[in-house]
Amino acid sequence: MAAGVPAGPWVRRVGLVRMAGLFIAAAALPWNNVLLSNAQILMVLGWLGEGLASGDLGRRFRQAFTDRWSLAFIAPFLLHAAGILWSDDRAWAMDLTRILLPVLVFGVVLSTSPPMGGRAIRDVLRTGAWSVVASTVVCLIVAGGHLQSGDHRAVSIFISHVRLGLLLALAVCVFILDRPAQRWMRALHVAAALWAVGFLTGIGSLSGLGALSAALVVLAWRRVEGARPLVRRSVRALLVLLPTAALPALLGLLWPRPQPTLHLQDLEVRSAGGEVYYHDVADPQWENGHPVWVHVAKEELERGWARRSRIGLYDHDERGQLLRGTLVRYLASMGLRKDSVAMLALSDEDVRRIEQGIPNVRTGRRPLLAARMEQLRMELDRYRATGDPNGHSLTMRLVYWRTGWRIAHRHLWTGVGTGDTRPAFAQAYDEVRSPLDSAWRNRAHNEYLTLLITFGLPGLLFILACWTAPVVVYRAWRHPVFIAWAAIFLVSCLTEDTLETQTGATFFALYAALFVFGGRWLNAQAGLQAGPPRVPERSV
Repeated sequence: MAAGVPAGPWVRRVGLVRMAGLFIAAAALPWNNVLLSNAQILMVLGWLGEGLASGDLGRRFRQAFTDRWSLAFIAPFLLHAAGILWSDDRAWAMDLTRILLPVLVFGVVLSTSPPMGGRAIRDVLRTGAWSVVASTVVCLIVAGGHLQSGDHRAVSIFISHVRLGLLLALAVCVFILDRPAQRWMRALHVAAALWAVGFLTGIGSLSGLGALSAALVVLAWRRVEGARPLVRRSVRALLVLLPTAALPALLGLLWPRPQPTLHLQDLEVRSAGGEVYYHDVADPQWENGHPVWVHVAKEELERGWARRSRIGLYDHDERGQLLRGTLVRYLASMGLRKDSVAMLALSDEDVRRIEQGIPNVRTGRRPLLAARMEQLRMELDRYRATGDPNGHSLTMRLVYWRTGWRIAHRHLWTGVGTGDTRPAFAQAYDEVRSPLDSAWRNRAHNEYLTLLITFGLPGLLFILACWTAPVVVYRAWRHPVFIAWAAIFLVSCLTEDTLETQTGATFFALYAALFVFGGRWLNAQAGLQAGPPRVPERSV
């Protein structure tokens, strides 16, 4: 539609369909991928109908693929799609390209549609924020019982707990920065922000809390931009010093605690029932300050457990772990030996918790955040002593990153191509005789490393430039929520392949396109303050 020509009724109606698809997509992110896909289809249909009704559909297509900044936004998708032509693993290459379709959808639709007003952008942000808070309420109602077993992943029943953490971190920033005129609504925003932080803390979401911390630091840095020089320098120095001082404390929590040296001559030989104990003084595993694999009477455990449970000692518990290991760790956490006397000390509740796969008597009875830190330290202790990373998120990532760097170094300038990261990792694991079992041999779990492996250093720099250029040109960085979102997204890419899931790709595409293209008219103003911008509204 030409500039200055009033929109006809059909143009307005199909424009509302496009906007409805955008709002539904923001609301569906924490809930359901099918609904998320249908929302994008609805948005595309509204965009096509709007173009047909206004007679400028051809112009929209031309603009999407010829305008340098629109093309820059969708170029990473096009690069992945082009890479299918020379991929050896075309099935995975096509699947990955399909996952990245939201980049094409939101990039094309929002870059060629009329810019959105400040109120519309605010309402999209509110919709997404309130939707993710509502999803956590449902998660607690349906799956809150998993907190008692320490299974933080199972609490997030709709999407990955990692992606849920990112959405909650963004929601907190939206509630903090959006200050409605009504007092009751401001109070609701404060309550929702506190709920989101409490949920992240309650499920021990280290990734979500880390992303939120990064966003708050960046926002605080930006907030003092116009302050007096002394105040600005003091606050920014504090923002640098606090994380720097916190890092040693964090490393201290993960650093192995010195454990007493065990000597066979100091351990008892026989149990009260007369069985010869099994001792492994070299095993580094301790629970609550007690060594796990000493004073183990195998036959007494088997007989005693058979009287208490229908699950065999050498079967798997409800988490898929070997039950014998869960039982021995649980008894050690209670400070008991692993014999018939200890079996008598177990209550029926203890037996049920062991069947559920709970390895420590304190699990579910102390804050999950503290339990997660203790678990990470245990993973590192075991990895240092045995070299076995299997089944542990932190130590497996160390193996993924080391293997990924090996592949990247070998293909530094050309990369392996779209879809060929999977066979490249499989080959590298075999070459180095990786200790990872086949079930755990995954890819990089670092988006930057994945892009480096896929397209080489030139490709990685090209994609980073494509992410950055439209932001700079359209001044999206003027919007404080964009600053928060960018910090959350960039931090998430350090420990996850964020763009290799539909939720992660949509999280990037929706909010990046919303701020860059949806707000391009607003971003050109003198800058946006927190809260609804006081600017004229534009028609959809």
